[in-house]
Amino acid sequence: MGIFAGAIDYFQRGGACMWPLLLCSIAAIAIGVERYLYYKKALSSTDFVMEFCRLMNDFNIVGAREFAGMNKGDAAELATETLDINEDLGKRLESIVYSKADRAIDGMEQNLDYLSVVIGLAPMLGLLGTITGMISSFNALNERAQNPMAVTAGIGEALITTVFGLCIAIMGMCIHAYLSSKVKTASLNIYEVANVLIDIVQAKNGGSKN
Repeated sequence: MGIFAGAIDYFQRGGACMWPLLLCSIAAIAIGVERYLYYKKALSSTDFVMEFCRLMNDFNIVGAREFAGMNKGDAAELATETLDINEDLGKRLESIVYSKADRAIDGMEQNLDYLSVVIGLAPMLGLLGTITGMISSFNALNERAQNPMAVTAGIGEALITTVFGLCIAIMGMCIHAYLSSKVKTASLNIYEVANVLIDIVQAKNGGSKN
């Protein structure tokens, strides 16, 4: 209970800028959790991609289709939807496959821009709290005879918001780096599946046709 009470005390001493900083911290955590849960369902494993590409390169298209159907994720879904197309699409196959791949990657990158905004905004809000705290301190200099502790309170407000803003930015950067690495790996996997689908399906159909 002492730790919680101490945290409340620091928050109150931080001043008005602590509220938007609190919202930034909640937003960063919420985005991280939401993206983590989304990636658990949307990302296909690298092992799946390697095995699928091996089956396709061996022209075992039926086996590759069955293997894709047993797996989850956007790469597996891309493979399943493409191999379920019965007609010869010719050159249209490439645009269809890459369009599906781009949409899948766009879905993975959603909300990462908002996280970047939080990372940039938190230190700025902390700096704003620093400035308002220092202004309060300088204003208190004129009243130091009546309230000498007001100067110390203003400096404390400045330091608390600065530290809080930097901590949020650091946390956000760690979350963003983790999520970005997931998106990068997923993008490579999806495009690898897309490339092998186009190459093998077109080779099976005797080359691209108009």
